[in-house]
Amino acid sequence: MLSIEHLSCHYGVIQALNDVTINIEKKGIYAIIGANGAGKSSLINVLSGLVPASSGKVVFEGKEITDLQPHEIIKTGISVCPEGRKIFKSVSVYENLLAGAYTLKDKGESQKNVEMVYEFFPRLSERRKQLAGTLSGGEQQMLAIGRALMSNPRLLLLDEPSMGLAPNLIDFVFDTVVKIYEETELPSIIVEQNSEMALSIADYAYVLEVGHLTMEGTGEELLASDEVQKKYLGA
Repeated sequence: MLSIEHLSCHYGVIQALNDVTINIEKKGIYAIIGANGAGKSSLINVLSGLVPASSGKVVFEGKEITDLQPHEIIKTGISVCPEGRKIFKSVSVYENLLAGAYTLKDKGESQKNVEMVYEFFPRLSERRKQLAGTLSGGEQQMLAIGRALMSNPRLLLLDEPSMGLAPNLIDFVFDTVVKIYEETELPSIIVEQNSEMALSIADYAYVLEVGHLTMEGTGEELLASDEVQKKYLGA
């Protein structure tokens, strides 16, 4: 499904990713954990076309997408819920969702997807006419995830979905990610500093350290790892 082969990227002279190889062959929930500055968001930015790769390649569903622009990436079936949400604050919840469906030609399909998002996030339905900028942080995160679902993606990328949220909302967001997968079988990759939460729902996970892939295994295996517990779980 997704093959990341010997991927590196730089910001000027700073190397953010160094020879990263990840192969995802089946559906599931995947987590990428690591400390701040490990290269997690850089990986998402390369996958979504926001940052060019210095070397290596990315192949999705048999097609190389390494050099595609963000709007082209979306058309391949990859959708991103970005770090910091990046919703359109001056328009309504409903209009934000429709913006996520701009690649769909069938308005009926767009409306069907809106209703699907409202089922996952009933609070968005209650606030459908409200300006997005007036939502709480948790509601804005729900909207960002919902907007990412609107394009009928075949792979969902979630960049730091727990950032800035209260503990009860973090639980809700992660529970909903699981629910989305259970009901749609939409594979997802979660990049997250909240390692314990990410590993607890992940079928498989990877650890990035200063741009290098250092560990991988099932979510359960990494949760039980002494090294992971010491470095990322505060054990």
